[in-house]
Amino acid sequence: MVDSQQHNDNSIGNSSGSKQLVGSLIAILTAALLVGALFWTKEGPQAKLEELPPLKVVLLEVQRHDLLPTEPLTGRLQPVKTAHLKFEVQGRVKERAVEPGLYVEQGDKLLSLDARDLQDQFTQSQSQYDIEQAGIRRDQRMLKLAKQNLELQKSEVKRYEQLNNDSLISASQLDAARQQMLTLDSQVSDLQYKVTTAKARVALKATERDLTERNLQRATLTAPFSGYVNEINVDVGDFVTANQMVATMVDTSSLDLHLDVRGEVVAALKLNQEINVEVGSVIIPGKLIALQPDPNMSTNTHAIRIRLSGDQVQSGMLASADMPLSQQANVLTVPVSAVSTNAGESFVYRYKDGVLNKLPVVISNRVGSSFVVSAGIEVGEKIVARDVAGLKDGQRVVVDL
Repeated sequence: MVDSQQHNDNSIGNSSGSKQLVGSLIAILTAALLVGALFWTKEGPQAKLEELPPLKVVLLEVQRHDLLPTEPLTGRLQPVKTAHLKFEVQGRVKERAVEPGLYVEQGDKLLSLDARDLQDQFTQSQSQYDIEQAGIRRDQRMLKLAKQNLELQKSEVKRYEQLNNDSLISASQLDAARQQMLTLDSQVSDLQYKVTTAKARVALKATERDLTERNLQRATLTAPFSGYVNEINVDVGDFVTANQMVATMVDTSSLDLHLDVRGEVVAALKLNQEINVEVGSVIIPGKLIALQPDPNMSTNTHAIRIRLSGDQVQSGMLASADMPLSQQANVLTVPVSAVSTNAGESFVYRYKDGVLNKLPVVISNRVGSSFVVSAGIEVGEKIVARDVAGLKDGQRVVVDL
């Protein structure tokens, strides 16, 4: 009994000690949480706000100017002359005298055909011409003789008529004489016709001869102008037909810049006007040599050509020219950098007593780096010249001197 009672007392003591330990731990945790809460909710040092200095701006005074606007256009340089060459007769290529890239003078031989058939045709027509000439000379002599015989026969008929009246010859002899006179008269008429038409017949034979001679000459293709051979499209032995393109030549001593321009540009141009052309970094003086007064119906543009020397540039290069437009006199302008655009509206910032005012303006057109303003500001007003994207109405600024 005594041992049992001691055991119970020990159990009760151990239980009380455990409860005290748990209570102590709870108290410690609670204290730690309170300390943490105080630490996190403690106010930090307050940031000190400082006012930013006013923005510096660059100003300009609005003025009126006389403007000569230009419109930059780009095109490709082309040879001043280009020839696509063809034979006018058919035949087989006998000789290829040049190659692409070779410079030739006007009249130099490029290609030739086998011309034996053409030579025979020319010889035949020349012979027919010579025969016709000889025949005409014969007819002229025969006509002279025939006229003399006719006159003699007429005299003979008159003599026979007198003898017949005197009954010295028979009527049959007189009739025979008259028949001979008619025959001679017919011969004279025939020869007279041949002599009269001789000029036309000679011209016909001469035409046939000249045609065959030209065809013979056409068997040789020559350079129509001095320049470079650009293409040769046939070889020796090839059979070519008339009007088949066989070669191409170009004259690059001068080059043409072909451009299509608007009617407003054409109105400010005139033939032989000097226009500078820029090719790469080279500026070359050019001259307006062609201007189409009536526009192309599909594009409503006018074709023009500017000619320049080919000494410093080559065909095929890109080139640009600033085409002059009609002069705009006494117009109000502002730099493009002074205009801000929002939702299709344009604005400038006017400066007055250190404060900016946002003013809507009406832009009529752009000329180079300037806008032409038709409404919204007046001459003499000061506006911000650049860096206007971040500005606001009513903003205080200082002038950057």
